[in-house]
Amino acid sequence: MKKYVYAFLFFLSLNFIGCKQGPSSSESVVHVWGNCEKCKSTIENSCNLNGVSKASWDVDSKLLTLQLDTNVISVDAVLQAVAKVGYDNEKYYANDYAYDNLPQCCQYERRPFEAK
Repeated sequence: MKKYVYAFLFFLSLNFIGCKQGPSSSESVVHVWGNCEKCKSTIENSCNLNGVSKASWDVDSKLLTLQLDTNVISVDAVLQAVAKVGYDNEKYYANDYAYDNLPQCCQYERRPFEAK
């Protein structure tokens, strides 16, 4: 009988050891400047990164909704990628070269960043 109890405890402990933490999914909403449907396409495509499962930018509200695995990527890294394609956001200012290369319809009115 003792043998069965030890075997049961052994297999039970393997069950707990074998469990690993699953993906940590997080949803974030951030402000990204832009104007039109072309902007939407470019912004959402810039978010096609490992760990991002959903990216949706709303033309009217200028809000980017992200669903991502925080074990793989951070919101900060996604916002850097968005800035690299020419779009200012609440944390990063796009470089002038990337902004100047946006189509004319996508060149929004840029605002100076406030010192944080």
